[in-house]
Amino acid sequence: MRGSYKLWIIGIIALFIIGFLIAFAPVQRPSKASVPESTFRYTFAEPLVTEIDQGEEKAEEIAELLKQAGVATMYVKLINDRVLEVQTSAYTDELEQQHKQLVTQTLKQRFKDISSAEIPRRQTQRQAIWQLGNFLAIYRPVPQIKLGLDLQGGAHVVLQCFPQTTMTFASAEEEPLVKSAGPEPEEAEKPDAYQPSETEESLVEKVRAILVRSGMPAEKIEVAVVAPNLLTVKSQANDEDTANKQQEIVRQFLEGNYPGVQIEARPMQMVFVGADTADKVKNIVDRRLYGMSEIREPIIQKQGDDQIIVELPGVKDPERVLDILKSTALLEFVLIPTRYTDLTPGDDDYSEWKDETTGEMVDWEVVYYAGEQTFSGADLRSNATVTPGQAGDWVVNFEMRDPRKTAFAEFTRHNVGRIMAIVLDRQCQMAPVIRTEISGGRGQIEGNMTPEEARDLKLLLNAGALPVPLKIIENRTVSATLGQDTIMRSLRAALLAFAGVLVFMALYYRLPGLLAGIALVLYITLLLAVLVVVGATMTLPGIAGLILSIGLAVDANIIIFERLKEELRANKTMRSAVEAGFDRAWTAILDGNVTTLIVAAVLYFLGTSLIKGFAVVLFLGVCTSLFTAVTVTRWLVTMVGQSRWAQNRALYGVRAQPQSET
Repeated sequence: MRGSYKLWIIGIIALFIIGFLIAFAPVQRPSKASVPESTFRYTFAEPLVTEIDQGEEKAEEIAELLKQAGVATMYVKLINDRVLEVQTSAYTDELEQQHKQLVTQTLKQRFKDISSAEIPRRQTQRQAIWQLGNFLAIYRPVPQIKLGLDLQGGAHVVLQCFPQTTMTFASAEEEPLVKSAGPEPEEAEKPDAYQPSETEESLVEKVRAILVRSGMPAEKIEVAVVAPNLLTVKSQANDEDTANKQQEIVRQFLEGNYPGVQIEARPMQMVFVGADTADKVKNIVDRRLYGMSEIREPIIQKQGDDQIIVELPGVKDPERVLDILKSTALLEFVLIPTRYTDLTPGDDDYSEWKDETTGEMVDWEVVYYAGEQTFSGADLRSNATVTPGQAGDWVVNFEMRDPRKTAFAEFTRHNVGRIMAIVLDRQCQMAPVIRTEISGGRGQIEGNMTPEEARDLKLLLNAGALPVPLKIIENRTVSATLGQDTIMRSLRAALLAFAGVLVFMALYYRLPGLLAGIALVLYITLLLAVLVVVGATMTLPGIAGLILSIGLAVDANIIIFERLKEELRANKTMRSAVEAGFDRAWTAILDGNVTTLIVAAVLYFLGTSLIKGFAVVLFLGVCTSLFTAVTVTRWLVTMVGQSRWAQNRALYGVRAQPQSET
C-alpha cells in the first residue's frame, strides 16, 4: 500500500503543477516587445495645440513635414498636447536608426525644446521576474482566460446577408427616358422631335410603384436614373424566377410608357442567400478579422441562415472594423469606352468624366455602367502586399491567378492606349491608361492611400469578396461593465469567500474538511486550465457559472462526508467506512450532476451568446468537480485514513460509541 500512496501523492502534485502552468502561464519563452521598433516618441516644452480638435490637423502637418524630408511614416499622432508619436516603415535595426536620426533632425529644425521620450510598455506585456537568455522566463502568474465584452469592453455587431438583383435598362441617347435638367433643345420646337414626358422623380416613383404592386416591399427597392437614357433598379429578390419576373415587369412598363423607343434590358447581376451563404460569409469575415493585427480573439457565430454575430473584445476603432466587415470587396477591372476621358488624370477624384462625343460632363456611374467588366477579384491570388510608392505614398501589389495571366496579358495587348479602371465596390480607385502589354499578371493599385487604407485594401483582397451584400442590423459599442479595478476587487472577494468555505469545511468536518480544501484548490486550478485549453471566453454569466460549479463541488464533498460519518457511527472500520461512504454517496452525486449537465447542454443549444457562456463554464465545472470530488478526495481520505494517527474518530466529527455491557 505504501507504493500506491506514493503514486497517489505524485499524481495529485503533478495534476496541480500541470494545471497551474496552463492556467497561469508563469513559465514561458520571453515575450517580444509589443511596441514596434520603428516607433518613436517625443516631448515638447510648449504645447503643440491649444484645443483638442487641433490635434489631428497638427499631426497631418507634421506628417507632411516628415514626408518632404523623405521619411515614409506609417502614422503620426499626438498622444496629448505635448507628446508626439511617430511610426515609420523601418523593420530592421539599421533602418530604424536611420529613420530615428532623420525624424529627430527634421523635428528639431521645425520645433524648439524637443526631446526624445521612452515609449512605456503596453499594459498587456508582462514583466519577467527572471529570464534565461531568449529561451526561458518566469513571470508573475496571471490567469490566461479570455475576457468577454462585458469585462473588457468592445463591439457587438450583428450582420445580415441579403440578396440583391441589379437590373439595368438603357435607351438610345437620342431617345432619353427623362427630361434633361438643362435648357430645352432647339429640336423641341419641331412637332416630330422626340421629347420624353417623364421627369427623373416621376419615373423613379412609377417604377417603384409597379414593383411594390408585384409584392416587393418598398424598403427593398432602389431605383435610380443614372443618366437620361440609363435606369437602374436594385431589388432583394429571393430567387431567379422572382428576379426575372421583376425585370419583365419593368421592361413591359418602359415599353408601354415609351412607345416606339427601343429599350435594352441588359444582363442582370444576381446574388441570392442560400443554405450555405452564412457559412461562406462567416469564413470571409473570419479571414478579414484574422488579418487585422489589432483584433485579438474575435468571437464569430452564425445565427440562422442569414445572420452573423461578431463580438470584438477590446477593439479600439470599431468604425474602421465595421467598414471592413460590411465592405463587399468586389474588385473589378472595367474597360472604359473611348468616348469618356478622365477630367483630372493623376488625381484621386474620379466622380466626373467628360463625354467627348457630346462634350458634356457625366458622373462615374454612367461610365461604370457603360464600361466592360473584364476581370474581377476572383481572378486574383490571395497574396496582395503593401509597399511604399515612388511618390512617397503607398501602393497595393496584386497578382493574377495562373489560369488568368495569359488572358490578362492578351487583353492588355489588344487594348493599349485604352483606360482600364480598377473599381472596388463600384467606386473607381484609379483609372490608368494601358501603356503596354502587362505580362506576368502583376499590377498595382495606387491613389494617395494612407498606410492604414492600403493595409485595409490588401486585407480585403486577400480575404476575398463577400458572396452577398451585408447590412448591420445591430451595432453596440460595449464599455467594460466591471473594469480592471473592479475585477481585482471581485477576485479578492471571491478568494475571501473561498477561504471562508475552506474554514467552514475544516471546522465542521475536521480532517476530511481539510482534505476537501486541498481537493477544491486542485479543482479551481484544473477548471481554469480546462477553460484556457478549450478557449472559453469568460463573461459575467460565465463567472456566475464558475461560482455555481464551485458550490456543486462543495456539495459533492458534503454528501461524501455525511455518508462517511454515518458509516463511522455504525462502528465500521476506517477502510470499510471510507469505501462504503463513497459508494453510497456516488449515486446521489451522479444523479444531481447529470441533471445539471443536461440543463447546461439545453442552455447552450437554445440560449443566446451570453447564456452560452454561462452554460459552457457550468458544464466544464461540473465535469471537473466530479473528477476531483470522487477521485482526488477519495485518494486523499483513503490514504490519510490508513495512517495510525488518523484512526481517531473525533478527527471526523464522530463520537466514539460506548462499549455495550454483557
